[in-house]
Amino acid sequence: MPDEFDFKNYKSPDDFNKSPEGVRYLHDLYLKAVNHPIRREILTVINKEGQISKKELLKTLLGSKIISDESMFNYNIDFLIKAFCINLLNEKEDEIFYEISQFGKVVDYLE
Repeated sequence: MPDEFDFKNYKSPDDFNKSPEGVRYLHDLYLKAVNHPIRREILTVINKEGQISKKELLKTLLGSKIISDESMFNYNIDFLIKAFCINLLNEKEDEIFYEISQFGKVVDYLE
């Protein structure tokens, strides 16, 4: 059974469609991403803003006590990027921006 290291070089959802194992892995990853309460809240904030800087998103999440520190933020953001739920945009003036992807828009339909 393949594990995440078998898919580490995959860059798009289409790459995972090459095998049933890849589809299953992506589906599992996606479900873990959108069903986690912290990641779901991150998706909600990004979806509401459309596009948000890392600094502003971190400030919002810390202020509402959704996360406790920056390492927790980084872990969950990396997970959402890996699951294709958010897109990392080009850095503008040394600032990172995030936007919701089509996969991440499922948050509109979750309670």
